[in-house]
Amino acid sequence: QIAKAFGVEYNLSNITEQERSRRVNEWLIHHMDEVPFHRLCYNSSIKTKHINDYLAENGTDAAFTIDPYHAMTPLHMLSMNPHATADTIAALLDVNMEVAFCLDNQGKMSMDYARDYNADGLVGIVNGLCNHRHAAD
Repeated sequence: QIAKAFGVEYNLSNITEQERSRRVNEWLIHHMDEVPFHRLCYNSSIKTKHINDYLAENGTDAAFTIDPYHAMTPLHMLSMNPHATADTIAALLDVNMEVAFCLDNQGKMSMDYARDYNADGLVGIVNGLCNHRHAAD
């Protein structure tokens, strides 16, 4: 159903379960090709250095890229990545605090996903926002 919603439709009645799995896996691997920073942010081996290197090479505007499928920012993806540390999330959040308040197409902020999938990330977001607020005072 997900693939069909994005214009990919398969006639699955005459194929094996193995072929069906292969096709779904192929779609899952490539459906975020248009937004490479999002893919990087959900990588299980993501490190702060990866975020900093990507932003240095591609510019900080990459932090505001919205994916065409879910209207998520890279911070949304990083926040739901259970392997992302608070420091890694802070590196992306430091680019611009406003991105923390962007809503996706389900009306969720990155903090909502961090709460559900990455408690360390939630602490990092809250800490970053508090530090930013105190620095502005």
